[in-house]
Amino acid sequence: MNLVEMVTRAREDLKDTDALNYIWQDGEIQSAILRVVDEYSLHAPMQHQDDIATTDGETEIDITSLESLLQVESLEFPLGQNPKHLQHIEYWAGRLYMEDAGDGADARVRWLAKHTMDPEDTTIPLEHQEIIVLGATGYLAMSASAYTVDRATIAGHWGTISYKEWGTERFKRYDQKLKQVAQGNRVTRRTLYTQDD
Repeated sequence: MNLVEMVTRAREDLKDTDALNYIWQDGEIQSAILRVVDEYSLHAPMQHQDDIATTDGETEIDITSLESLLQVESLEFPLGQNPKHLQHIEYWAGRLYMEDAGDGADARVRWLAKHTMDPEDTTIPLEHQEIIVLGATGYLAMSASAYTVDRATIAGHWGTISYKEWGTERFKRYDQKLKQVAQGNRVTRRTLYTQDD
């Protein structure tokens, strides 16, 4: 699902499908969805590998091309060693440094990135897209619950309670799903690389 489709899917769960009387504006739902995409990214980030040229005599690696970077996992240099030669690295203020000086050859950077969701596409795996719906609708319901406290609404006090209970249940399921995803992701990441002593 792209962002537009995700908004429609969230509205279905929220029972907010009357276009003439929407409770939530599209922008509100999109903001909740993108917030959850960021949270999901921290539990199950995208894994990337890029070869980046080193600079002769320099320890800094230019990582400005790594968009939506969350974390650098490892840096292999020089390439072609058996076992792999993984550098001790320091990542600070958007700059990456390795222990050895470069010689102009490529270093291999393995890194984690945020997921994206826009009106055309998403990087969230299909099997995890319902997690995004759960989290976004949970946030929206809890927001509605807070907004209706001490306000006169058609549903009155019961409207606030209903939103809160429903939102709380969604959050519980969302949290469980995120923990499952994070556990599976940790197992995968630990088997990808070996580290030098």
